[in-house]
Amino acid sequence: MMHSKFAVPVALVVSLLASMPALAAGWSLPPDRGTLEPEAIAAIRNGNEYPETSGYRKQIDYIDFTAYGQSFTQVVVTLVPDNPRRHHGRKLVVAGGEPGSEYAMDFLETPEGKEGPGVWLAKRGVTFIALTRVGRWNFLARDGSGSWQDIPLEQRMPIFNRRQAAPWSAADFEVKTTAGKEATSGDSSTYRMPKADTQLYRQMLATTAQTYLAGYRKAIEHALPPAQRDQALLLYWGMSTGGAFLYPLAKHLPPDGYLGWGTSSTGLAYVYRKSKAGDYATPYAQTALRLRERGYDDFTYYTRELDEATRQRWWQNALKSPRFKSGEDAPMQFNAAALTETALRLWQADWLPAEYRQRGLPALLQEVMEPSLPPAALKTIPVLDMNGTRDEAIPPKVVDAHREVMEPQVAKYRVARVRDFSHYLYTQDSIKVVGNLWLRFIESGYFDK
Repeated sequence: MMHSKFAVPVALVVSLLASMPALAAGWSLPPDRGTLEPEAIAAIRNGNEYPETSGYRKQIDYIDFTAYGQSFTQVVVTLVPDNPRRHHGRKLVVAGGEPGSEYAMDFLETPEGKEGPGVWLAKRGVTFIALTRVGRWNFLARDGSGSWQDIPLEQRMPIFNRRQAAPWSAADFEVKTTAGKEATSGDSSTYRMPKADTQLYRQMLATTAQTYLAGYRKAIEHALPPAQRDQALLLYWGMSTGGAFLYPLAKHLPPDGYLGWGTSSTGLAYVYRKSKAGDYATPYAQTALRLRERGYDDFTYYTRELDEATRQRWWQNALKSPRFKSGEDAPMQFNAAALTETALRLWQADWLPAEYRQRGLPALLQEVMEPSLPPAALKTIPVLDMNGTRDEAIPPKVVDAHREVMEPQVAKYRVARVRDFSHYLYTQDSIKVVGNLWLRFIESGYFDK
């Protein structure tokens, strides 16, 4: 009798204790497809649920490799905390794939000149692996920072390996412009193309999605050696176009899950959501060997809420980034025509190594196409897809369309939105809000097996 009399109060106490962290913080995780509203956003901004717990050291490493007969240097910037944060005994590791016109250092510093999301995580004990796609690091920067600030924007072309002695010249490429055309998230007003028979042409042609993936894998395995993999909870975050390459990377190096903020999806998801709007033109796009300049018009597209003086000041910091997109559009958007052209040009090249010819043209064509598709390895991996409701590049309707394709391909899929947030994590407030969401989702067990 005594037991039954006190059973309900005890259960109630246990329930209240379990919910105390959420109640004390004044906010809770939004449900699937739910939105974090202004009251919860304010509670995070005004609170200190995840204070700094660690110092960290920064390490920059260069990894040389070859692909399709060309030489590349992969750069990886790793932030290693002094006091690692753990989840069920495993240290937390986040590998970030950089956005479309940036490089690894944008994870460390915002255009405002303040700490980026990688630093925010490292100060809370999370190892952060900042990935730069090959070609995006300026090996000619005198201070070793990879910054492009000393190279005029209109002269920038990818620098693929650390042995290059000087920037490319006008003899290596030609410029194409579209008069009166403004930049959007998916297009640019200015393009540059390598001239045939130049070394730049060879390297840009050899920079297929598989080349990006090879560099990413080498970078992650350098920062987190395979022998230590089981001791870490490894999560991928592809910021903007970075997602299109971290999803296919699961075939070669599967993570424990995908964090999301402003994350693109696979090429297949991209053309599917276009087709839902009646647009079937993307597969025919001629984007092979094209570099897109992401100039001030592009920067304005993502900073419309800033006053002009602030935007100009931030733009000067943004010029440290490459401010171009190189070979990623074709696989990210599943431009089948461009991917076919790339494979055929490689096959016709007299410098293509014999090992590729021995496998045959069908194998080469399949290899070039494959990263546009979700790999089977995703079936065991959970995905968290988070965006702001005012995302300029990947708004909620795009996220929902991507989900239709991707959800059947993964272990589980969850969408969370943040009211009135935009695409980029440019400010300290936005980084803090999204960082709190990430750590809460991890602690909730969403990525646990």
